[in-house]
Amino acid sequence: MKLRNTAAIAALAFAGAIGPASAGTEGEEDTLVINRINATDFEVIEQQDMSPRAFWCGAATFIERRQGQPNTTPIYLKRERGASVTAPGRKGVVFSTDGAGLPQPGTLVSVSVRQPGQMLKSYQARGFCRDAFTRATK
Repeated sequence: MKLRNTAAIAALAFAGAIGPASAGTEGEEDTLVINRINATDFEVIEQQDMSPRAFWCGAATFIERRQGQPNTTPIYLKRERGASVTAPGRKGVVFSTDGAGLPQPGTLVSVSVRQPGQMLKSYQARGFCRDAFTRATK
């Protein structure tokens, strides 16, 4: 009997140790304000101390979770961080699923929201969600 209890305690301890590491960011992503502008453009509204990674995470959240589009959907930075076009008095970043007319900035060396035309596939932007939110909540 003692051996079974020890094994059960060890299993629970192991599950507790890996639980936080595998926890998702969905609850935090749901707090992001993301407004559709038209059929291809949308704006992620800035929240306090939001990093470029959090904006890209918001873009992936909009594409995949709110619009149901595939995670291979290209997301383009259309307008850098600045005065919001959908939320007066706030700041935001405009993204698009249509890269027509946008500059081609070349190789993406670092993640930013300063150079229109940058493109990431949704799954690449989704990769920033964990980093963007877990750092802020530690």
